[in-house]
Amino acid sequence: METFLQDLRDWQPFFSTVALAAATLVGLLFVSLSLYRGAGQVFPLQRLRTAQSSFGDFLYVLMIGLVFLVPHQAPFGLAVALLVLGAARAAGLLRQAVRSRASTQQKMGAQQTLREYAIPAIASLGLILVGVEVFIGQTISIYALVLVIAALLTTGSWNAWLLLIQP
Repeated sequence: METFLQDLRDWQPFFSTVALAAATLVGLLFVSLSLYRGAGQVFPLQRLRTAQSSFGDFLYVLMIGLVFLVPHQAPFGLAVALLVLGAARAAGLLRQAVRSRASTQQKMGAQQTLREYAIPAIASLGLILVGVEVFIGQTISIYALVLVIAALLTTGSWNAWLLLIQP
């Protein structure tokens, strides 16, 4: 248990920085959307979906960071938190895909499918796998969260950029 707590302490500066960056990006996205709305623009459905996806990615990164900052955490608690976050994101992606399919008949391009579903789904699976690994005592798997966080920040930033440049 002591080595687990030491491993988490070693990771806390990283996850603190990640949580701070994600919170900042959520705030900036909120401001940019407020300015767009304040200019009298109405959100088209695709733009709203892109904004929701970007917010979701940033908020999941924030939650991952905050989970790791809980003091005196037990492996079971961390594993459950990661499993719940991964499952919730996967369920949200599934719900988004069903809604998207029902509301539009147009086909998505490969780039849009990758951005909206594939990368976030892989990140969700990564969270679940790391949760299982932490549950069985493999804290080395925490390194895989760097890739999960990178994927979520990449898609969130990609979506935010598209919101900024698209009319």
